[in-house]
Amino acid sequence: MKLIANHANNNYLRSELPGPNHEVDWVKAAIAYGSDSETLIENCRQYQRRLDIWMRYDHTVPVSPNLLETLLNSTSQNIFCYMIPDVHHAKTIWWKGYGVYIGSANLTDRAWVTNLEAGIFFSEEELENAGGLQQVADFFEYLESLEAAFPLTQEIVNEQRELYQERRKVLKSLDDMAKSKRRKPIWDGPAFVDKKQSVEKRKQNFLKEWENGLTVLRDIASVVENHKPDWLRPDIPPSWQADQFLHAYYYNKVTGSGGHPYEKYYWENRANPRAALKRALSWWQAQPKAPSEEDVNLYDRAPIIRSLLDPSIVNNLKEDDLIAIIWANHSTKDHVSKFPASMLGLPSGTVVKLTDRVERFASWLSTQRNERGQSFTELVRYVLYGGPRKDLPNRLFEAQHNPVLKIPHIGINQLAELAGWAQPDWFPPRNGRTSKSLRALGYDVKIY
Repeated sequence: MKLIANHANNNYLRSELPGPNHEVDWVKAAIAYGSDSETLIENCRQYQRRLDIWMRYDHTVPVSPNLLETLLNSTSQNIFCYMIPDVHHAKTIWWKGYGVYIGSANLTDRAWVTNLEAGIFFSEEELENAGGLQQVADFFEYLESLEAAFPLTQEIVNEQRELYQERRKVLKSLDDMAKSKRRKPIWDGPAFVDKKQSVEKRKQNFLKEWENGLTVLRDIASVVENHKPDWLRPDIPPSWQADQFLHAYYYNKVTGSGGHPYEKYYWENRANPRAALKRALSWWQAQPKAPSEEDVNLYDRAPIIRSLLDPSIVNNLKEDDLIAIIWANHSTKDHVSKFPASMLGLPSGTVVKLTDRVERFASWLSTQRNERGQSFTELVRYVLYGGPRKDLPNRLFEAQHNPVLKIPHIGINQLAELAGWAQPDWFPPRNGRTSKSLRALGYDVKIY
């Protein structure tokens, strides 16, 4: 955690911008006012990171027309701007996989350099440990669901530029004059939106997207068997084959040239995902051996999870079983690999082998309970077997978003992947890497 107060303590938000060695899945920002396109936006463009930014719209021109023009012209570079009318005042930036800034700084050069500002930068690990990362995720999901918000268009840019010029000429009667030029009505804000309705809408959006992702994965599972490489055993479930095909594609074709440019691939392939899939399957079928441990994942790790999460066994798992599950579960192991040493009970800066990391995390996880009193294995049992199979996505959502069920460092990616390994005939594994692979192939899926 770091206080960002510019000259007051010589900590600047600009210094926290992630560089090329930081793995950032995407960036989401809610910043009301702005005029600067040389810091956050340029950083995202430079490292090919998708940015979704929500800014303020009203008759006072809270965002400079030049910045609006830059944002609109950057759509092809995966920069997307949405406008919230009248009541938007947040200043929050989330670099997924890196950290979150919450404070007072708008998107201006003064705010990032010379103003007396106050904000906090948290690493994702710090926020997750404190139970705050999901709240940040919920905040941005809430913004995504706002009916009052709308995407930036050229008409809005033109309107704001006209208002800006008129404001400079006429200041006395500015409010009455500018309000008459608005294209959108004044919005009273989210205080009048029923919270239960908002949560339910977010849930329905998740379920709709999740069903779409499952449909795509099941479609790939239905064709991947016709593109088996020679080294692949014939008894592997099709859904597992689909997952490991996507695993190999992501780590050898998408990230093989460095970085994580899956959004770049998305825009290249979105017009014809089927053709991109066909090319990728041909590449997969031609591999003389598993390119990146897909054979180990399929023959060793996946069967371990399937066995240990059998309904007759999952109730009696020991700490050694947890270690085996975490080691075999890609998303959890990847998450633990990025923990700072201090989160593992070791002095800051200590180099920790992945095997030791997994063992320490398993020991910690075995002691955790959610507000309902469930352990990790009890939560997994609830998600996998706590009702009809068709309702598993509902239980996934609840495990992530219901604070009564939430266990730190266990989210949708980990649970959905476990569900796919445990029940391959019903659910293909899905984690963040799966979604990135599908997106790189041109499919319009969300990365959780």
